Amino acid sequence: MLDYPFNLKKTKALFLNRLNRFTAEIIVNSKKTLAYLPNPGRLWELLVPYTEVLVVKNHSNTKLPYTLLACKKDNTWILLHTHLTNKIIKALLLKKELPFWKDWEFFKEEVKLGKGRIDFLLKKVAKGFEKFMFLEVKTCTLFGKDIGMFPDAETKRGTRHIKELANINSSNQKGALLFVIMNPKISFFMPAFHIDLTFSKTLLNLSKKIDIRAISIGFDKNCEKVSSIKEVEIPYEFIEKKLTDTGAYLIWIFLDSFKNIIIRKKTFSLKKGYYIYVGSAKKGLTSRIKRHLRKKKKLHWHIDYLTKEAKKIKAIPIRSCEPLECRIAQRLSSLGKPISGFGSSDCKCNSHLFYFEQDPIKDPKFQELIIDFRINRLSKLL
Repeated sequence: MLDYPFNLKKTKALFLNRLNRFTAEIIVNSKKTLAYLPNPGRLWELLVPYTEVLVVKNHSNTKLPYTLLACKKDNTWILLHTHLTNKIIKALLLKKELPFWKDWEFFKEEVKLGKGRIDFLLKKVAKGFEKFMFLEVKTCTLFGKDIGMFPDAETKRGTRHIKELANINSSNQKGALLFVIMNPKISFFMPAFHIDLTFSKTLLNLSKKIDIRAISIGFDKNCEKVSSIKEVEIPYEFIEKKLTDTGAYLIWIFLDSFKNIIIRKKTFSLKKGYYIYVGSAKKGLTSRIKRHLRKKKKLHWHIDYLTKEAKKIKAIPIRSCEPLECRIAQRLSSLGKPISGFGSSDCKCNSHLFYFEQDPIKDPKFQELIIDFRINRLSKLL
């Protein structure tokens, strides 16, 4: 179908580690080196150690020797370079390859709107009058078997874009939003309410004021051409039912030394390493998680005594009206070592705390667990 709107000599490499937001450690020709990663997302599910990636060599005067373009997931190339997403969409608009906007002409890019800029401005002439559409494009790399979600990390900027597009209130202007899912197998799009409830509620509440679309795209085996483009469904009524501040959560904890945690005369001897705690909140999930992340608080639950000693803490919410806490704990017991009797006094589980010698965030099986409970579980309900 569509040739890439750029010509790059690509090299296969292996991803090793993310050193910071935009720098990745990779292996090229059996040697460790660095690559610029032009994607601000977390990409936990995609960039696990030794994932196959495509890179392009940078000019000699560039700070990092390579730029990371794409990674492989289930034998499919997933484009990670968000700047190139816009080049692809621009080419699709010029070639009239997006049927739902075939009446619109490409006019400008990087157009000022509100406090920032919007990716594209489209134009059409109807009944002798010019009409304009402000279009923002979002790259979606978070997905399960058939559902894609955005964002994969909280985005105040994304929420601001929705509000600015919805505020365009004129007879000859309107706002539009396009989510580009980097997986041809996806059939549905939803806002990632597990990760950013504010963004998700804003998108749903203002959806009638914006032309919101989602497409899934695929690339050929050499990642040189866009081989498929498909519009996917956005099930608004289903999404509305899921925007609830209840559900389960995982607390990722790192202890930098051995700790004896004494809770009500019982001692838990915990080694240096990583721990995953699973809990739930029947209401106020966001507040519950914020409490767990605070160092200063009244010690009440088992987890409070542990987070007090933690070197680092992260939260992974899983929003749901159905009880998932014990099901998640059962899955975790096959991945980590259960700490017997911790956090499970009100259920039949052996434990709700699990020890990992290595960081579970980098374990593809742990990432699969998160995707299953956050996304693939929803596929069965659609």
